[in-house]
Amino acid sequence: MEFVIIFNKLKNLLAFKNYQEFSMKKIYFLFLFVFISPSLIRAQKVGNNITLDASLDEYKINKIIYGQFSEHLGHCIYGGIWVGVHSPIPNIDGMRKDVIDALREIKVPVLRWPGGCFADEYHWMDGIGPRVKRAKMINSNWGDVTENNHFGTSEFLEFCKLVGCQPYITGNVGSGTVQELSQWVEYVNSDNLSPMTELRKKYGRDHSWGVKYWGVGNESWGCGGNMTAEYYAEQVRRYGTFMRNYGKNKLFKIASGPNADDYNWTKVLMKEDADYIDGLSLHYYAWANQRTATDFDESGWFDIMKKTLKMEDLINKHSTIMDKYDPLKRVALVVDEWGTWYKVEPGTNPNFLYQQNTMRDAIAAACNLNILNNHCDRVRMANIAQVVNVLQAMILTKGDKMILTPTYWVFDLYKVHQDAMMIPVKVSSSEYVYKGESLPTVNCSASIDSTGKMHISLCNINPNKPEIVNISLDSFKVNKISGKILTADKMNAHNTFKDPDVVKPAGFSGFNFSNGNLSVSMPPMSVIVLELFGKLEMKPMPEIKLNNPNQRIDYNYYEIENGMMPDFNFLKPKSSGLVNNFIIPKGVREENFALKYDGYIKIPIDGLYTFYTTSDDGSVIFIDRKIIVNNDGRHAPIEKSGMAELKAGYHKIELWYFQSGGGMGLSVSIKGPDMSKQIIPANILFREK
Repeated sequence: MEFVIIFNKLKNLLAFKNYQEFSMKKIYFLFLFVFISPSLIRAQKVGNNITLDASLDEYKINKIIYGQFSEHLGHCIYGGIWVGVHSPIPNIDGMRKDVIDALREIKVPVLRWPGGCFADEYHWMDGIGPRVKRAKMINSNWGDVTENNHFGTSEFLEFCKLVGCQPYITGNVGSGTVQELSQWVEYVNSDNLSPMTELRKKYGRDHSWGVKYWGVGNESWGCGGNMTAEYYAEQVRRYGTFMRNYGKNKLFKIASGPNADDYNWTKVLMKEDADYIDGLSLHYYAWANQRTATDFDESGWFDIMKKTLKMEDLINKHSTIMDKYDPLKRVALVVDEWGTWYKVEPGTNPNFLYQQNTMRDAIAAACNLNILNNHCDRVRMANIAQVVNVLQAMILTKGDKMILTPTYWVFDLYKVHQDAMMIPVKVSSSEYVYKGESLPTVNCSASIDSTGKMHISLCNINPNKPEIVNISLDSFKVNKISGKILTADKMNAHNTFKDPDVVKPAGFSGFNFSNGNLSVSMPPMSVIVLELFGKLEMKPMPEIKLNNPNQRIDYNYYEIENGMMPDFNFLKPKSSGLVNNFIIPKGVREENFALKYDGYIKIPIDGLYTFYTTSDDGSVIFIDRKIIVNNDGRHAPIEKSGMAELKAGYHKIELWYFQSGGGMGLSVSIKGPDMSKQIIPANILFREK
């Protein structure tokens, strides 16, 4: 009966004369299209289906994507990290032992300091030498409080050593001078005889710390100087020129990048400075500062989820701009400030940005980390704001007490992805609908680590409805699966000093695996990380057969003008030749030249191989036409590496190299199953004669 009603309605939709021209068969198929197809489309959107192919692991999830941010703001430093050497709170040289231990547990890989807005009013010489003699300052950005500068350069670097992470120092470009920043780099990184190194020795440090990551200012579009993009681009070159490399201590210079969706800033910086920087920062917060972190309903939940998922769009659009000026993706997108931002907790200083941390923040953190993992080809560092007592903190302290937040536990669950190979995921998700708006319910990231274990991170953002997620696994034979889950009964569930374990991970077994398909039952508002033990089953690639292999490789030599990696498609080689290995041949000039090597590498057995280049200036390795090592850019000798799953047999290998000026050098190494790290042996490099 229902069919007849619909059929008659369909006839009425058609003009009579047009109806006469339709056969019954045509009307039947039109009926299926108009009424059935939308139903099928809706049905397809109901399920959650994820496909992943473990053999497509191409990019490494750099561990410093899991970085933290510490600023002289509120009680992040004083009371959070630093309590002083005479404090009754257990400490190591004035730094809280409980905080150190907690950060070591989640394997914090990098820590940014001293800001933030504070960085561009911080004068580093006020924070060295005997603490009792250090100059005081007013923290005009965050409450006009007086800073005694007891936590300075040496304390920060010692804290990083205790935590086991790399330091990331943001220099003062806003109110500082070129000389001041240049001398800070020299004080920290030089082992030469100079006034700065003698000053460091005077204050008890004989050898340099070797800090790699340096920020050239912070938020220069705002609190860092209210500069235009064009003006700041000039300052990057100016300040960066005098931030020297000393000995083996090579800098990774990070320019102050855009605020959220300021795409013009990215365009200008990449156009003007792509050859002078190693990273470009991005700052983005999910704001909801009209209410506190725990005072919200579902509208507040949905709002934060919507703003959090915008990170995907931001990264895509900024990456597209960066790709135009840096197609080899040498310059990293550094998301060095991200997180949630609410109204401060009642009774606290509004300038101290102290907020609680709930299950909503855990879900937001998991979504962000999934996005960052999936964009690890361009995103190679990130720093959540902030590590202790400020904004979306890992840790909250009160006197001698400390609690770990739901966000901390997400970082604990996700630490398995650090330095693992990212597996691309294809997600077809149901929709979380609220008051006419919808968001994808499920998001995911996956990786395979150096031991062969696969990890899958899943997030269900719906606070009301459980979800069944079907995962199709390809190229991975599963032997065993285990899991952990983070969830809660209430959206605003959080840990307190009275009850510190309300939100905490637990074991998870709500999954079923059969015939390569994994079904996962996800509770509402949950984060799940699965660990899969098994073996990667590499797909056979089209076999490369060499008819007449010869143990050498070809090279073309080019003379260039602009001192950067050229587009070889538009160049004619000056000369060509053969070499036994990736070495710079004789007869090249001292500057402004490039080399392109072509050949084949014979892999002895199936497995995961790591390739390394140390070059001055830039070099890039391609295996089977995929970038494996990107060591591009004008720089002193720097080693970089990349990994590839390779089957035994011949594989196409290419290396691009350019020399701008100054020092010159190139070496290429390999490490693999039953093969220690070594210069690529000449007897596995071939050309077709």
